Amino acid sequence: MKRMIAGVAAGAMALGGLSLMNVATASAGTTTTTTTTLAPPVQGSALLPLALNVDTVVGSGGTGALKAPVGCAQTNEFLIGQTVVFRLSGVDIVTGGVALTPKNVSSATVTIPGVATPLVMSYGNHGSVAFWSVGWDTTGYTTTGIVNFKIVVHTIAVAAVTKRVAVRVKESNGKYVTKIRTKVIKKAIAGASGTYTQAGYAAPSDLTLNPAPAG
Repeated sequence: MKRMIAGVAAGAMALGGLSLMNVATASAGTTTTTTTTLAPPVQGSALLPLALNVDTVVGSGGTGALKAPVGCAQTNEFLIGQTVVFRLSGVDIVTGGVALTPKNVSSATVTIPGVATPLVMSYGNHGSVAFWSVGWDTTGYTTTGIVNFKIVVHTIAVAAVTKRVAVRVKESNGKYVTKIRTKVIKKAIAGASGTYTQAGYAAPSDLTLNPAPAG
């Protein structure tokens, strides 16, 4: 289950859609025309501050039927008792596409229905790259079926960069004097947020928990 979502704000969806016209020749002298209306983009149509890439993999460990054949294999189908590992990477569009790391992220959390406390994602090395991740041990989770999790990322606000400079100012008497002024070198950037959900996707691509085999 791997998708690219551009910082979807909660509830932000596009209105309206586009139409594609398909023309096919049914037989000599006849033409069949069908029109397909495109659904709104999954990330909505508004300008968004973050681009988030999210997927889930099965964690290593477990025994018997719960033991994953290959740890860290991408999947959206899990058995109760297995560990779901949420993985996240992305960029901050506001700051020009800078990678989301602890340098510019204040928090990255996963909210799961029925789990009181959001899971806190951490940034670390995995193989030859680094990204955000957190594991969810589903042991004891009693609800099977689609799990409508939500991932929320908040970035750190960036303060303005200023410096004191000397400027020549003409006074009312016509004389020039030197005064000290504060000049903004780089404007402040407010912290941004992005939310990933499965809203709108077909059910087979959603995170799904299945009962563990008996015995």
